[in-house]
Amino acid sequence: MNKKKHAAEIVKRLEREYQDARCHLEFKNPFELLISTVLAAQCTDVRVNMVMIPLYKEKYKTPADVLKDGESKFRENIKSINFFNNKAKSVIAICNSLINNFNGTVPGTMEELTSLAGVGRKSASVILGNCFGKNDVIIVDTHLKRVSGRLGLTENDSPDKIEEDLKAIIPDDAQFRFSMRIGEHGRQICKAKKPDCENCFMNDICPSAELK
Repeated sequence: MNKKKHAAEIVKRLEREYQDARCHLEFKNPFELLISTVLAAQCTDVRVNMVMIPLYKEKYKTPADVLKDGESKFRENIKSINFFNNKAKSVIAICNSLINNFNGTVPGTMEELTSLAGVGRKSASVILGNCFGKNDVIIVDTHLKRVSGRLGLTENDSPDKIEEDLKAIIPDDAQFRFSMRIGEHGRQICKAKKPDCENCFMNDICPSAELK
């Protein structure tokens, strides 16, 4: 299989099917998306939105607002989010870093974002693509990891290796949108337990399609 040709066909079909795919976390600015992305690790976007949308509106408009409230109050406010104790510590550390190192604003480079507590390449890519217009980012979340493997775009399990594999075959200007669309495909059709291969628009080119 020519992987670049295979990838190009997948990109084309995903664009046709999920033209308007977008981030499922609700946000109005980079600060909100940064905090919500950290909180969304091993938790649903729905839960994070439910908890954070009112808090952003009423309390936490800036890093200084979070620090003014303090870790214990912030922890109490997010206690329905999975692993809220550790996440509260990360958010407090992030807010301190934003104020001390970045004049209270969210930075716009991979290196700077990944210097923040609890922010890995996946989270940084989410922010760079959604808030800073960066197209050359691959968001290796659980959906992209699963679907890209099933489609034969990568044989790796490591997020760094998957990112490297996909960057080699997906054009730079298509990587962010590809990530958003393949994530949507993972949510709607190529689900973890029961992929709907019969109704998948890529079943004719997918090496993992379970058609009977």
